[in-house]
Amino acid sequence: MNLVMLELRKHRMLIGGLLLLALLWAAWMVRLVLTSGPDPFDYLAINIGFLFALTPVGLLVPVVLARALSGEATGPLAFLLTSPRRGLAHVSARFGVALATLALYYGAIVAVSAWVAASGGIRYDAWLPPAAWGYFLVAWAAPAVILGIVYGLLVAAYRPGRGGQIVAAAATLGVLKTWSWLTQQAANRLDFLPRLPLPHFTVPREVARYLGLPTGDLDLQLGLRAVADGVPSAPVFTGLLLSALLFWVALRLWEEVEWA
Repeated sequence: MNLVMLELRKHRMLIGGLLLLALLWAAWMVRLVLTSGPDPFDYLAINIGFLFALTPVGLLVPVVLARALSGEATGPLAFLLTSPRRGLAHVSARFGVALATLALYYGAIVAVSAWVAASGGIRYDAWLPPAAWGYFLVAWAAPAVILGIVYGLLVAAYRPGRGGQIVAAAATLGVLKTWSWLTQQAANRLDFLPRLPLPHFTVPREVARYLGLPTGDLDLQLGLRAVADGVPSAPVFTGLLLSALLFWVALRLWEEVEWA
């Protein structure tokens, strides 16, 4: 059986649930925008609130992936761990399906938010939504997915008891802390890396008035230029480096699982 199709079947409830959640939210926001009055502040504020609520839901993908892998060695799919297919194929299939799921989920969130912002009179560069989506996927989503795979393989390879699983979870939290520290250090020390251009993001006077800002349209790029000359690309490079490192660790752990 194709490994990608197998992963889609295994996690169809999670994938379908995430996409359904994004679709329902999109339909509700479209209805809210079309039925609201001329003042855009209400639905812009509601959209921001939902962004804070929906973004962490994507963490379910690496968590479910880790849980599925950790129990696979003693489950009905244990034969996969000793199949003649190389570990690269297995890890790539899991990583690809999980990252594609997050790409669709966050792509829907970014697309709807961009449409709501445009409906509220906020003007921005056309490249901003896809750039923010790609930046988020590379800097955060990809390392989180491969970290979930590493955790699941770690438990499957060594099959620790409850105390050992607590240690593994603590080690995973340590990796997350190290990841945050590396990103901060990279932003401070890797100034030689190219910076991404600051986007134009113009807030209409109706929204600026609610925020206590001067009357008239306000281009946030002018304010950002006072503190930064561009968007740092260090988190992207850090995410790529960490993803590659953890991917290599996952391949080595797969070999341990085969011999476990």
